[in-house]
Amino acid sequence: MKAVVFDFYGTLAETADWGPSWEQLVAELGYDLDPEIRNRWWNDGIDGIEHDEHSRSRDHYVAWQQSRVRGMLDECGVATCDQDILIARVRDISGHRKINAYDEVTHVLDELRGRGLALAICSNWDWDLLEAIDAAGLSGAVDVTVSSAWVGARKPHPRIFRHTVDELGIAPEDALFVGDTWTCDVEGPRAVGLRSVYVRRPHFAPDTTAPPDAHAHDDVHRAQDLHAVLDLAE
Repeated sequence: MKAVVFDFYGTLAETADWGPSWEQLVAELGYDLDPEIRNRWWNDGIDGIEHDEHSRSRDHYVAWQQSRVRGMLDECGVATCDQDILIARVRDISGHRKINAYDEVTHVLDELRGRGLALAICSNWDWDLLEAIDAAGLSGAVDVTVSSAWVGARKPHPRIFRHTVDELGIAPEDALFVGDTWTCDVEGPRAVGLRSVYVRRPHFAPDTTAPPDAHAHDDVHRAQDLHAVLDLAE
């Protein structure tokens, strides 16, 4: 093994409080946001897609994000003037992320680096992944950082994994991928030749992307935190 690649959110760090939900923000202005509409516009079908046209610059990517938000709000009957208020409110909230690295993360990353392994973060994130990593106190902790926003493809699309190992200068079979979501962090990397560690911390809600027979995959290592990576990287 020459490298370990980590998902970011839910694997290395998380926040205990993102602030008001979209439903709450919309309700403050007197509207209702149907959860089905929210999921369809903001979650369903987005993982695994390519979006090169939106990854030409930060401005292009932010415009795409906002167009998806406005499509969702249009369907809920939210007036344009109120949409502007909501987008500005979300921008203010997301600009003050309270992201914290899990307790064992710094030790595990330092130990892996001390063993001579290259380290990377590969995340389905927005344009400001580096800022989120910095907020978690992990700046400089890895050698390569890859956001789906920059690459133009979201996990589990194979392009983002190939891009990451190319940046590391290694073959996929020489890397271990560590993440908390079955489709994006197990199926995706395994499809291009990386080995996987599936991390499900005790406080996590069920992973809706995991198949019923996920437990039967003997070739996927399971862990409750990152300490297991140290055993696999010996």
